[in-house]
Amino acid sequence: MNAPCTFSIKNGGISQYFDVSYLDFNRNGDTSVLKQNQKTPFNDIIKKYQPTQNFLHDLDRIKFKHDLHRQILSKRGKTIKELGTLSNNQKKACKKVCENIINTVIFSRQKDVHYKSGQYVAFVTLTLPTTQIHSDKQIKRLQTRYIENLQKTYGVKYYVWKAEAQKNGNIHFHLLVDKWIDWTVHRKLWNKQLDKLGYLDTYQQIHGNRNPNTTDVHSLKTDKKGRKIKNVTTYIIKYMTKLEFGKRPILGKLWGCSDEAKNLDYPKYAEGEPLFDHVVHLVNSGKLKQVLKEDFFSFFSGKSFKIISEKYKNLWSDLKSFYQFQNGNNKPKTFQEKSFVRAEKYIPDTKPVSIPKIEILDQPTFEQVKINYGNQAFWTNNVK
Repeated sequence: MNAPCTFSIKNGGISQYFDVSYLDFNRNGDTSVLKQNQKTPFNDIIKKYQPTQNFLHDLDRIKFKHDLHRQILSKRGKTIKELGTLSNNQKKACKKVCENIINTVIFSRQKDVHYKSGQYVAFVTLTLPTTQIHSDKQIKRLQTRYIENLQKTYGVKYYVWKAEAQKNGNIHFHLLVDKWIDWTVHRKLWNKQLDKLGYLDTYQQIHGNRNPNTTDVHSLKTDKKGRKIKNVTTYIIKYMTKLEFGKRPILGKLWGCSDEAKNLDYPKYAEGEPLFDHVVHLVNSGKLKQVLKEDFFSFFSGKSFKIISEKYKNLWSDLKSFYQFQNGNNKPKTFQEKSFVRAEKYIPDTKPVSIPKIEILDQPTFEQVKINYGNQAFWTNNVK
């Protein structure tokens, strides 16, 4: 294998792959499954659809059109996912963002900073107080404004959200945020957005108050049944990527995250790096189980973080430094930040600037003649 080997360390295993970009072959992407390259009844109904108060009933008609859409593409040899479900690539991307947010916050936590003022992993669920009468797209706009409030007012940097349907057909959202915010604040901000579409008015007519319980905040120490969560990453990924059976599909985007969370990545070790041999030793030690092996990719499953923390101290220290650097806690070792001290009053420099005198020669020196003109024997083309 001429391509360089690289290991990507995750919480539940290690990925081994070869950078095939160094190899001399081209890959042709399949653009025929893109929406802009398809002409089916489903695309037409989505473009012309206007939300009504019978949105939940309209979903049956839209799903029927999507099933026809899948049948048409299957006859062309193309397979697409069901309506309102995550594709395999979307699941991988969502899992990557969730895992890196948790690792970044945990490894960057400072002991001398209180958890209420520093970074903190919290899991939030947003629901509707009454029957949904607006489209999923309109409800997602409220969620966008709600997240913007968390960012601008409370300093949320990393977040990821997933949209799902309840048994009653209402849309609800799961969010992972990196700040401790009191549950009363979450409820106030979300209810403020719901009031824009009249959901609080409808709730008041039924229950007599305008403060419905539309939020649920978890600290990720225990689950909903009160059991202690052993692995926070596994618990969150389960919620974010689980399949929904027997529920109506969500139209439009199913998940999203902040730009800062999207840029987070797993620690990687390539051939030639100092700690590459440590990862090779771990993979060959038999403590991880190889569950996938292909030409350019392999995956070794197991409790990689636990093993590294116990047996490979240098590698574990480098992992923590990697996530701290991604979070902005650490600077590169070769860079030393110099504190800037602003002067109380600006005083311009009044000293005269001395300009060095340049001596101009009337005649070129011997060395100048030698450099400019070279050997006189080459001044003519008649030299043999």
